[in-house]
Amino acid sequence: MFKNYFKIAWRNLVHNKSFSSINIVGLSIGMTCCLIIFQYVAFESGFDQFHQKKENLYRVVQTYVRNGEVMGTGAYTAQALTPALKEGVPEIANVTRVHSENAIVVNAAAPDKVFEEDKALYVDAAFLQMFSFPLVSGSAERALAPGTVLLSETAAKKYFGESPAIGQSLEVTGNIEKTFTVSGVFRDVPANSHLQFDMLLPVDDLLKGEDYANEPEGGWSWNNFTTYIELHPGADHTVVNHKMTDVYMKYRGDFLRQQGASAAFRGQPLSDIHLNSDINGTDNIVAGSYKTVYFFLVIGLITLVIALVNYINLATARALNRSREVGVRKAVGAKRQQLVIQFLYESAFTNVCALVIALALTSMLLPVVNSIAETQLAVDQWLEPRFLLALGSTLLAGTLLAGLYPAFVLSSFRPATALKGKSSSLSAHFWLRKGLVIVQFAACIVLIAGTAIVYNQLDFMRSLDLGLNLEQVMAVQAPRVLPANADRGSAMQTFLTELRQMPGVQQAAMSSSLPGSGFNWNGASIRKATDDPSDALRGVATYIDSAFAPLYGLRLVAGKDFGHVTAQEDGEGSPWLVIVNETAAKNLGYSFPAAAVNELLDIGGNEARIIGVYKDFSWSSAHQAQQNIVFGRTLAGSQVSVRLATKDLAGVMGRIQSAYTAMFPGNLFRYNFVDETFDLQYRNDQRFASLFSIFAGMAIFIACLGLFGLVAFTAQQRTKEIGMRKVLGASVAGIVALLSKDFLKLVVVGFVLAVPVTIYVMNQWLTNFAYRTEIGVGIFMLSGALAMLIALVTVSWQSFKAAVANPVKSLRSE
Repeated sequence: MFKNYFKIAWRNLVHNKSFSSINIVGLSIGMTCCLIIFQYVAFESGFDQFHQKKENLYRVVQTYVRNGEVMGTGAYTAQALTPALKEGVPEIANVTRVHSENAIVVNAAAPDKVFEEDKALYVDAAFLQMFSFPLVSGSAERALAPGTVLLSETAAKKYFGESPAIGQSLEVTGNIEKTFTVSGVFRDVPANSHLQFDMLLPVDDLLKGEDYANEPEGGWSWNNFTTYIELHPGADHTVVNHKMTDVYMKYRGDFLRQQGASAAFRGQPLSDIHLNSDINGTDNIVAGSYKTVYFFLVIGLITLVIALVNYINLATARALNRSREVGVRKAVGAKRQQLVIQFLYESAFTNVCALVIALALTSMLLPVVNSIAETQLAVDQWLEPRFLLALGSTLLAGTLLAGLYPAFVLSSFRPATALKGKSSSLSAHFWLRKGLVIVQFAACIVLIAGTAIVYNQLDFMRSLDLGLNLEQVMAVQAPRVLPANADRGSAMQTFLTELRQMPGVQQAAMSSSLPGSGFNWNGASIRKATDDPSDALRGVATYIDSAFAPLYGLRLVAGKDFGHVTAQEDGEGSPWLVIVNETAAKNLGYSFPAAAVNELLDIGGNEARIIGVYKDFSWSSAHQAQQNIVFGRTLAGSQVSVRLATKDLAGVMGRIQSAYTAMFPGNLFRYNFVDETFDLQYRNDQRFASLFSIFAGMAIFIACLGLFGLVAFTAQQRTKEIGMRKVLGASVAGIVALLSKDFLKLVVVGFVLAVPVTIYVMNQWLTNFAYRTEIGVGIFMLSGALAMLIALVTVSWQSFKAAVANPVKSLRSE
């Protein structure tokens, strides 16, 4: 019996090549989209699932509250929290601090082997007990003992080539300067880990360094660490959250109450970190987004549904052609159940063919998707149980959703009327085909308008007036290693002087951070010196020299900048001199900028005096609303900004590198252009836009393919009518209009349905941005016109072919 079903399915496939091709091509493209998106979603949602203890691992997140208002939430914690949690929360089995350090200088014990390591973490010894990062060589017992270092396989090969790494020495210069012995090599960190690192160093060595050894308030004052905890199996994490808060308030409660504030602590599940990347920490996580994952999941389902709608429409439209076949089968005794199984078998056969093609297309497109989305999707992931389940589900859903309705329609024909090639039941199903076409084009218009809005937002962000001039600004990282007995401030000022005298250099300045790369001090408490601590604002701070504002074009609206500060103003015992932005001045309660000048502030417990107010500018991306920004003065920051005034970039960059190398031997010369670094903040948005437009384009193509087939079949059904009209004098244009108008009406209805859906969905996406474009009428008019044009071209082509056909052929049998 099943062999017979297969023969019938094959004959129908071959006999109706054009319609079968449309179905298979449409379904295969829809399935390709769905499979790629499923792999992407599985990759994004599968972060950190390889850890054996993942169910009991949490990242500590703290929330600061003042006067009932949440002032900030982050994964920044103090170094002293770890021993306090060990002692005060018995439900915690293990705890580790994580502190990331970028661009440390590594000397592999040879003059020509100087490297800069971008992915280094200082951690506690418990780190390897909590997380599943297995060693491939070395002793687990000695791992992360003081004075030792662990390397990834890639880093070990980079530093020592093919020589064994164990026992080798590395001179590390960063927050501390120390020689470490390699005690182990671990397997390269998987791509789906939110923590990415090539070097692990003992946090105990960091804490013995000059900075942390002298940290005030017993290690509670600087939130420079991220803390991870492992709970005992069965521990109540709600109870743990309360206990962590109690422990913190035991040590810091008095200080917070003086500020009119409080804090709450909670454990963020490990599996939640990657996609909830709006909670920042010091662990340099690989960021993702739940909203992006959901958006693509919806697009994948829409694309597959559009392909299935094509199959349903064409199958029901062709029902009249198959009515005689059904009538004969019923006349010789076929039951309705057998006919339903036969048509479902045909649907399954078509879906299997489409799935095979989809797998081939997916394997070819994965490198393209990986390049755009910066993922590591691979064919070998298809063997994972969840992917096999997705394949089976896609095939089953495609077979049932595409096959059930046509099967029941065809099997419902009465033998007598079916043998005459007629069926009154078909007209009852015509409205459904119209409804499905409307749904298809409504979905297409949503995707077209959505793509336009996404790119509009990208253009809007990049065209915002930043209030900063980032063009032709080169940033050079300050050296980590200085000559013996050299003073950092004096050395950096000498370097700046040499740069300013260099041909092709317009200006050079020093700062502790750069536009687009965050601040040195996040969550700073800022208030007027006379205000109650409970009135403090939450702000950010960084450090600049007197040349920074002129170089970047920052505009003073009141007071003066650091270049006009006298020695008396900045003498010993004087308040910390700061410049604030307009937003900070306004939120501090000053009615106009000049009123803030010379006013005293309390910033994190430090007395400060405002000497100037800068006009508001955008230091961060359009995702971030304007913040309360404080600038302090520095003579030796970590970044040197150089404004170039020449087209000979290679020449001036070569001169800068030569001066840097001569003055700071033992350091790698590292630079970037600030405008390019600033644009990196929009990398995820650009990736989203690229993938969105690709999948939207594929969905629109599938819809057009279905419309093409439906119009072709309609023209075929009306061949005699068209012939009669031509004989009676109808023009080609009139016949094209006759065949096209009904379909174009459906597009109009689809447009009406698509507008509110687009507004709702895209407004949800735009909530990610503090500065956002408007969803204007023009976008919908353009999207509707484009959808109409696409439909018109698709419909008109088939209509024109039918209109120019020789009427003699269609009327020969009359």
